[in-house]
Amino acid sequence: MHIFNIFKVKKEERWLAFVMLAVFVTFNAMVIASHYHVYTMDAHGGFWSIFTKNFRMSGYDCWSWITVSGGRIHFVTSRHPLYLTFLYPLYLLNDWLIQNVGYNFAVYFMAVIIVFSAFYAVLFMYRVFREVLELKRKDARLLTLLLFSFGHVLIPTMVPDHFVVSLMLLSLTLYITGKKMKKGQLLTAWQSLVLTFFTAGMATSNGAKTLLAGLFTNGKKVFTVKFISIGVVLPLLLLLGIQQSQYYLLEVPQQEVVRHIESETLKKNPQKVLEHKKQRDEWQRTHLGQPVGDGVITKLMDVSTPRIPTIVENFFGESIQLHQRSLLKDVSWERPIFVEYNWSVNYIIEAFIVLLFIVGIVFSYKQRFFKMLLAWFACDLTLHLILGFAVTEVYIMTSGWAFIIPISYGYLLRQLSMKWRKVMRVTLILLTIYLWIYNAGQTFYYLMS
Repeated sequence: MHIFNIFKVKKEERWLAFVMLAVFVTFNAMVIASHYHVYTMDAHGGFWSIFTKNFRMSGYDCWSWITVSGGRIHFVTSRHPLYLTFLYPLYLLNDWLIQNVGYNFAVYFMAVIIVFSAFYAVLFMYRVFREVLELKRKDARLLTLLLFSFGHVLIPTMVPDHFVVSLMLLSLTLYITGKKMKKGQLLTAWQSLVLTFFTAGMATSNGAKTLLAGLFTNGKKVFTVKFISIGVVLPLLLLLGIQQSQYYLLEVPQQEVVRHIESETLKKNPQKVLEHKKQRDEWQRTHLGQPVGDGVITKLMDVSTPRIPTIVENFFGESIQLHQRSLLKDVSWERPIFVEYNWSVNYIIEAFIVLLFIVGIVFSYKQRFFKMLLAWFACDLTLHLILGFAVTEVYIMTSGWAFIIPISYGYLLRQLSMKWRKVMRVTLILLTIYLWIYNAGQTFYYLMS
């Protein structure tokens, strides 16, 4: 039972947790209601067309809906080796319900997972501010609300993708390792096993962050046979075994079926299929960055997309403040890579957030916990801005790194004099109110239009 105590809602967390729960439930309900009759119908195998034609939010995928609805796997399981393990039992249950009730519950099953993950991401981040940084309750609540007011931290709390699940697991890792650092304790090999297994299982890049967390927590003591074998190698081997088992049991047979369907479709209407492929290829060639090569790694790398506008409009722009034009459109279909804001105030606010972030780094970089966060941030900068992985839609990765911004603000708050702390607190309150009104309002407008 002690293991599950971490999931108990403490008395001081209740109002924040349940207010945010209401927000998450409301937005998830709006996403489902936006195409309710289509999302819940029994499509008899045509789930891919139904969901991909009706769900478009900034490039987030609805593959989980499709998997839970019809068992089809469209995401890359080598990058998300444990995701299918969570989804497949839900597919079996949902398939039985469809056959007996004639109603597709996939959107509801995923909404429960998304809301649960968002709820605990709020709690774990609050605890990081409150127990690791030792901020006052009002400051911990403020910074938690600030984080979830960011455009692409809010959006993952309502879309059927893995990002908010990853955020929950990363925030849990931050909380556990942060507490260990404060108490001068070591992360045990078995704790590393569990954290690495789940974080890397949800997204392999998360695993690198968890291993870095172990290194910063334990220092040189991480290099022991027991820790490396149990805390590092074993979870990776388990994930590899799970992914390969699922690949040969589920993905290979499915690939044969898909190839047969594509072949039959091409025979029935070759002109339409070829024309559609030509249009898609032309759009991607003219609107997306070009990969370095055709290899397994090089096809994921993009050095052609200019980085300065990427940083201004997408990395620190769209990630925090949604653009008014092409609102929540998908770059793979209809959104240009770069969209400018309609209002100059958006750039002023972005510059202020970044400038305050830099000041926060100056005040925080000597802290071991924050050094770990900087190492995590360096991983994201290297992966996305240097190597170019997903650089054309880099904003959808925001929930994996943006927590470093309010954490830097938290360290800054701790070290300011009483006078300047009050000034900064009022500033952050105004910023948080603005971002909630702006991003939640934009999202509401998109879902209702």
